[in-house]
Amino acid sequence: MALNDKGVLEALLYTAGDEGLEEKQILEILEIDQNTLHTLITEYDASGLEIQHFGNNYVLTTKKDASEYIEKLIEQKSKLKLSQAAMEALSIIAYNQPLSRSDIEMIRGINSDGAVKTLIARGLIEAKDEQDSRSQQLYTTELFLNVFGIEHLDDLPTTDEEDEEIEAFFSNLVNQKGDNNE
Repeated sequence: MALNDKGVLEALLYTAGDEGLEEKQILEILEIDQNTLHTLITEYDASGLEIQHFGNNYVLTTKKDASEYIEKLIEQKSKLKLSQAAMEALSIIAYNQPLSRSDIEMIRGINSDGAVKTLIARGLIEAKDEQDSRSQQLYTTELFLNVFGIEHLDDLPTTDEEDEEIEAFFSNLVNQKGDNNE
């Protein structure tokens, strides 16, 4: 069974994640004109999702009515473990910030959107718009410093330091993956 243009549009925007897709990309992929795209978006009707327009980008987002339930989910998930992918992404951001999602993807060699969303939801990183960048830049937060017991990013272990200290830091990082029953 083939998807209609509306279903393909939804799948594309879901796959693109938070960054969405530019109108031009959508028009080229779906091989439709601007009026048809606007009709698809206007007629898009899903129970919990909507398509929003930001600048030249379209993004699939949740409806505002779902916000209280999403907040509950985030609260529950914040008590859960971090995945290996999230730990890797967090380490990459901590040592190389600011970075975009695509920078992390290049370093890891795999899509990291899920890991980044988890880290943002947990408050360990934040995305900021920068003037000279087309995409949001990711930074660690004060909570990151607090969770890992360091005052400044300069306190992160480096290759110049003894292996024991680096091993201890990453051991602490791995321990953060466990349940926090505090």
